[in-house]
Amino acid sequence: MERMRKDVIVAMVMVMSICVYSFLQGNGTFQGHFENDAIAWYFLAKGLFCSITMFLLYKILETLSKK
Repeated sequence: MERMRKDVIVAMVMVMSICVYSFLQGNGTFQGHFENDAIAWYFLAKGLFCSITMFLLYKILETLSKK
């Protein structure tokens, strides 16, 4: 279960970093200006949701496997 914990944490960080990068790229932050683009906000929200969901699912499985 400890190896699975490390894999989940790595996956969470990867998903979140890809979605934050997509958010920043979509809003034009790297070009020096900020546009309020809806699809970029969608990617940020999806990254937050997926990262938290992965962590909570791991915690649920960890709790159920102890019984």
